[in-house]
Amino acid sequence: MPTPRRLHDPPDSLHPERRIPPSPPWKWVSVNPMPTGKPPSAPKPNPHPPTAAEAAQILGEAFNDPAWGTFVWLAMVTGARRGELCGLRWSKVDLAQGTIVVDTSVAQNSSKKWLKDTKTHQHRRLTLDAETVTLLRKHRETCDENAAKLKPKLGPDAFVFSLAPHNSEHLVPDSVSQRYSKLAARLGIDTHLHNLRHYSATELIAAGVDIRTVAGRLGHGGGGTTTLRVYTAFVSEADQRAATALFNRLPSRPEQLSERERIMRNPRAPYEAIAAKLGAAIESGLLPEGTPLPPTKQLASQHEVSEGTIRRALDLLQAWDLLDNSRQIRTTG
Repeated sequence: MPTPRRLHDPPDSLHPERRIPPSPPWKWVSVNPMPTGKPPSAPKPNPHPPTAAEAAQILGEAFNDPAWGTFVWLAMVTGARRGELCGLRWSKVDLAQGTIVVDTSVAQNSSKKWLKDTKTHQHRRLTLDAETVTLLRKHRETCDENAAKLKPKLGPDAFVFSLAPHNSEHLVPDSVSQRYSKLAARLGIDTHLHNLRHYSATELIAAGVDIRTVAGRLGHGGGGTTTLRVYTAFVSEADQRAATALFNRLPSRPEQLSERERIMRNPRAPYEAIAAKLGAAIESGLLPEGTPLPPTKQLASQHEVSEGTIRRALDLLQAWDLLDNSRQIRTTG
């Protein structure tokens, strides 16, 4: 604690150690700048879908259990999210029309699970190929056979994929992901379930399907904005393949002709036409080597052109080395 100052003490200027330090420059602001701050942009997505060979290996292993193989197959061909496949019910599958309606998803937070709508809160109708319809039909027959053993039959709200009797309970998303990861690990493939969604998207893009359609099948919002942002590299690659495919279908481009070849095939001026006619006669042997050409005036009369036009034609023949300086025909051999 500083010693109290007495009346007879000298001023502080004589004792620097007694000076009171100035107030710090706090520079207070009247408005909080935090709300105006912008977070750093998210890193650019870089999806790594499995290759065609890896996809074939994964399916081959998955189909050791037909129901599990059908689940993995459907994930590949539809690009649906894992929760959407876990929440898919038979009432949303139309095998006659070859379509499914995706309008429900299974959400999970640790051990808590619940049904909700899709991530973008939109229903989407997906058309299936014939092979997928066949697989789903076989899977339905198996589900019906298993349910018939227990009675009654499958209910209208039965899930397509389930481990419970009568398919009354949906699969658990985390369990599905873990099973897939273990399958990939056995094959020595570094991938996870969500990459099947990338696989579906990139294969559609490579096949030339437009971005809006790809976005619709994946359930991306923004009319394809998200799809473009995530799959820009694959769109570029597809563009390159499209350019190559278009080039392969184009007719052959015109030959790059020399000036002499162009004049002989398609003369554009009267002097070019005369030079082409005389040149063809010389090359065919109708005008033998050493034969002098008629005078310029006579040629002009024969071709009904001016003598200047004839002289330009003869200059071309000399440039082509078909005439010598005396206007005599040279050999073309």
